[in-house]
Amino acid sequence: MNKKVMIFANNDVGLYNFRKELLERLIRDGNQVYCSLPFGEKTPLLSDLGCECIDTKISRHGTNPFEDFGLLIQYLKILKKVKPDIVFTYTIKPNVYGGLACTLKKIPYAANVTGLGNAIENGGLMQRLTLFLYRIGLKKAETVFFQNSANRDFMVSKKIVKAKNDLLPGSGVNLDTNRYESYPANDDNVIFLIIGRIMKAKGTDEILEAAKEIKKEYPNVIFRFIGSYD
Repeated sequence: MNKKVMIFANNDVGLYNFRKELLERLIRDGNQVYCSLPFGEKTPLLSDLGCECIDTKISRHGTNPFEDFGLLIQYLKILKKVKPDIVFTYTIKPNVYGGLACTLKKIPYAANVTGLGNAIENGGLMQRLTLFLYRIGLKKAETVFFQNSANRDFMVSKKIVKAKNDLLPGSGVNLDTNRYESYPANDDNVIFLIIGRIMKAKGTDEILEAAKEIKKEYPNVIFRFIGSYD
């Protein structure tokens, strides 16, 4: 029997790049797939797969409680309109407020913890508040997926996750889409390639400081970044 599957995510790029094959499989099996996320450059590609996309405003890094309450209201309205059979949530705010919305609407949902985020990793008041919200958002989840054992052990030790949980072996890379390419190099140079979002929380400042010091003594060392500025 075909199902209505709702996906709550915080951006279209991550959903398309990392979950494309999952979406394709769900659609191929005859399910109706809805994606609730902020519209962006990859949204037309999600639509081309056969997903019905719903523009949903999310402040990814914001801490304004009124904006977050607004996200909860958006999710409640979406669930009331679509009436999905199951919901999958990705990243912190969809996990928390999407999970709470599903709980209020009594709709089964599964959460995916793709990372703990700065609010938890930095400790302090924000960590306590975020963990409190997570405890509410994940309380009624059918299952909680983790991307690494460290995140799972932390959330279980803090008694945030009481539902069934599972450790995924990674998101995977489609080698048909991401084919091997030889990297342009020069035998006279040593190249450090840094792949990831360019942001303080990812250690960019430390890399830049190290690069300045190393290049003073070894000018043939080259540092290259591949990633978006976040």
